[in-house]
Amino acid sequence: MHILLSISGHERAGIVRDVAESLLNIHANIEDSSMTALRGRFTMMLIVNLDVNSSFSELKASLAELEQRTGLTVQSQQLSEHEVNHVPLEPDCVITVSGADKPGIVHAVSDVLASLDVPIVDVSTQSRESEQGDMYMMALEAVSGTHADAMQDALAKTSKELGVDIQVHVLEGGIL
Repeated sequence: MHILLSISGHERAGIVRDVAESLLNIHANIEDSSMTALRGRFTMMLIVNLDVNSSFSELKASLAELEQRTGLTVQSQQLSEHEVNHVPLEPDCVITVSGADKPGIVHAVSDVLASLDVPIVDVSTQSRESEQGDMYMMALEAVSGTHADAMQDALAKTSKELGVDIQVHVLEGGIL
């Protein structure tokens, strides 16, 4: 049985260990994960596979104990067979955006990609203070497929409209 876990809490050393230990205690295997810290908060999404001798109720009990002991917030849901067998998209490019921070950057770039039916696999953004004012940085992993040229043209137009630098970096192989 595969379960999607969403876990968050205040950033501190030992969160990954604490979660991994709770899962190990019930023989749950972490198959896929994404974890990050944002402004003092730590969040993770994991897909775990329960051992045939473990039940969903045992997982829930272990996670409830984890919440009590650590103050983390945990949500869980069982995945369907379709979700378990879904082949993940492999990004073929990374799009980077940098420039003065302002509302609408994420929307404008994601709108271009959606209009071309280009799926976004991962997004990271960050706003930082600098001597020139607030600077915004974004990196998106995407699957441009046959839309690479149209995507580059549309993003060049968006770059001018927003007054930010947008670069498309083609990937040679898989990334993590």
